[in-house]
Amino acid sequence: MSAVEVIFDTDRWIRVPLDYADTPWRDAEEWADWLAESATSGRPDAETVAPLVRSGARAVALFPAAHVWARFWHYPIASIPTGFADIYVQSREPDGTDAEDLLPDPGFTALDPVVEVFSIDGFISAACRHSLPLVLRSEDDAEPAVLPRLEWLGVTPEWVCYVVTNDHDPAAIADREADVEALFRSMAEPGGRETDR
Repeated sequence: MSAVEVIFDTDRWIRVPLDYADTPWRDAEEWADWLAESATSGRPDAETVAPLVRSGARAVALFPAAHVWARFWHYPIASIPTGFADIYVQSREPDGTDAEDLLPDPGFTALDPVVEVFSIDGFISAACRHSLPLVLRSEDDAEPAVLPRLEWLGVTPEWVCYVVTNDHDPAAIADREADVEALFRSMAEPGGRETDR
């Protein structure tokens, strides 16, 4: 499988480490401490904001990440974090299956999911799905809650990429939709280079 690359706007996204072996940090706690300090340095409200950034960064870094290729925290400069997006990549030879048919089972949803098929240079096939899965926020909940979800899936001659983001806050997921799609589209761009924040 050829190298998979993603281009991301460092003014919009922070890449979250999934493995600390080759990083300056020992673990998620140390990374969250560093991020809170670097993201709030020089701000007059740093003492108030830093603990919130640290808590959010820690939660994102410790969220289960089995099989995740990359995780990005949506934290626009001069704004507030709105959540994160996970990217999955799998080697796969094209067999004629369209992207929309490779999307995972949406499970139980409040409404029928909406799937959009579109063309992107670099992808043989690409699709986006908006859905409203019903989930339990905790084991103590008697009634399921709606968890808005956005998914993108693209097929290349060598691999498939799947990008997903969820949020109980519809406004938050709407705020990052365009930026998540930009992440997805960047993976189809030949010769793209990855940057870091």
